[in-house]
Amino acid sequence: MSRTRAVLTAAVLLSALALGGCTDDDPEPKFGPTESTSPASPTSPSTSSAAGTVAPTLPSAAQGSTAASAEAFVKFYWEAVNYAQSSGDLRLLRGLGSPSCTACNAGVSYLEQVFDAGGHVVGGVGSLSVQKSSLVEGDGQLSGVVKFVLTTTPQRVDFEGTSKDESYPGGTKTVNALVEPAGGSWIMTSWGIQQ
Repeated sequence: MSRTRAVLTAAVLLSALALGGCTDDDPEPKFGPTESTSPASPTSPSTSSAAGTVAPTLPSAAQGSTAASAEAFVKFYWEAVNYAQSSGDLRLLRGLGSPSCTACNAGVSYLEQVFDAGGHVVGGVGSLSVQKSSLVEGDGQLSGVVKFVLTTTPQRVDFEGTSKDESYPGGTKTVNALVEPAGGSWIMTSWGIQQ
C-alpha cells in the first residue's frame, strides 16, 4: 500500500484533500485530512490561529436531518480542511470525522506529521460544487450522501530547507461523501474520489 503525500486535504481530500480520497489504485488518502463522534458546536466562538486565520463555525444550515443539511455539513467539513491546512490547528477537523472514517483519520494524521516536523502548507485550498445530495436509510440508520466536484489550488508542503518539500498541482476530482446524524448535525463517516 503506497501513500502519496498530498494534503487532503479538503482532498478533499485533494491537492491534499482533493487527491486525498481513497481509490482502488491508492488505498490511502493523500491529504494532509478525526476521531470524534459529534461535530463542533455552532455556538462556540471562532478561534484564531497564530497565523490570524479564523476557524469556521458550523452553519445553522448544517443542523437537522435533511439532504440540504447534509450538504451544508460537507461544505463546512471542507472549510475545516482548508482552515486546518493553512493554520496548523487540527482541533476542529478532528471533531468532524467519525473514528471509523479512514480517509478523515489518514488526512489528519498526515497533517500532524507535517506540522510536528515543523512544516507548513501553502495553497491546496479546496472549493466544492455539489452535484447531488440525498438521504438513504438502511438497517434503521439514516445517512446523507453528497456527491460533489472538488477543485483544489496548487499546493506546496514546505519544511525547513528544501530537500523534503512537496508540491502538488491541484486539480478537480469528483468526490462522494457519506455522513451520519450526530449531535443535531452530521459527522463524516467516509469520503472518496469517484472512479
